[in-house]
Amino acid sequence: MADGNLQLPVVNHARVPRRVFLSANGNVNSPATWSGIPYHFLLEARRKGLVDEGLTLRPDTRGMRFRRVAWNAARLMTLKHAGGFQYSPGFLEQLYKPVRSTISGGVVVSCFQLLPPSVIKDSSIEKWFYIDMTLRQFFEYYGVESSVGNAREAVESERTGYASAVGIITHSRWAALSVMQDYGITPDRVHTVVPGASLSLDQYAMWEHDHRAPADVMEMRPLRLVFVGKYWKRKGLDRLLLAFRAACDRGMKASLRVIGCPRDSVPADLRETNAVEWVGFVDKGKDPQRLLKLVSECDIGCLLSRSEAGGIALREYLALGLVTIGPETGGAEEHMARGASVAVPSDAGTEEIAEVLLGFDRDRRKLREFRAAAWNYRCQALWSNSVDQILSFWPQSVRNTVRVEA
Repeated sequence: MADGNLQLPVVNHARVPRRVFLSANGNVNSPATWSGIPYHFLLEARRKGLVDEGLTLRPDTRGMRFRRVAWNAARLMTLKHAGGFQYSPGFLEQLYKPVRSTISGGVVVSCFQLLPPSVIKDSSIEKWFYIDMTLRQFFEYYGVESSVGNAREAVESERTGYASAVGIITHSRWAALSVMQDYGITPDRVHTVVPGASLSLDQYAMWEHDHRAPADVMEMRPLRLVFVGKYWKRKGLDRLLLAFRAACDRGMKASLRVIGCPRDSVPADLRETNAVEWVGFVDKGKDPQRLLKLVSECDIGCLLSRSEAGGIALREYLALGLVTIGPETGGAEEHMARGASVAVPSDAGTEEIAEVLLGFDRDRRKLREFRAAAWNYRCQALWSNSVDQILSFWPQSVRNTVRVEA
């Protein structure tokens, strides 16, 4: 101070973005992870500046498989039920270990219901979740609680994680109610955004360029139904085949295209159903335009799951302008569209479902109105719409923080 030349430190208030990471129980950069839901979310979220990077987590390495065997063995030796390694703290910590330093100080949006305890406790990391249902719903709704030895501990870990989060985004109000009622999260931190179709937007744009609104459904040609799914029982293909057969016996003129599920995987008595085209597996990654064409040539997309948290197939049908017939269970109804969809009770019998099919066959004016509504709705079933909804409540504080430099 004696020379009078004291220089005060220069303070720069620079706004710098916090990096936002998307994670799941697997590699979100791969469309093979969780039916491509986090992958397609990542592509659009990154394009719109919501997410910076998708995390590559590897739950199925040789080391992880060894740890799973050891964990289950240790459970049995202590007279505890095995099963549930993927919900254990040890698994989660090991899963995130390669990216732990990367996410420090950033924002993590998890598509899995659990994060490692160390991440939950790290106040430098802002936590968000984007889930299709809670673990409590999964264990009880799908009836798998007895096969998960640490189900109770997993739910408690989930509760702790949600309590530490800035926000929990759910695929449906059905899931949101569980977050609030079963986990005690206040409504101001719970948001509902139905996910988009698991379709490449570039491929979708190419398809849309060559398609127009359907104009021939008033003609009395046979109805064209389509089912897309790998697992016949879980997705209710057996229910659809029985109802399709019954409706045809009562005079319906229609065809049914089955994509994904092999013909020889369904019960033998259903394999010979007339007017069914068994397409088999179509690789969405290698031949996307073929899949889009096969589905969009049809009038009605069908999904008759007995249990369903959401149903991305319903979003894909709608994105391609198809009427949807879906299950009235879980969060599936919220994945459909008013005026373009019919919800069928999860316990509906063959005749009840057949009556829905016959209704569209006999009333072509109704079919035309539903198809027009589906066509008008199609862009709302895309991830671009879902990301826009998230951005509407996404806090600016996530994207900008104040850094002080001397």
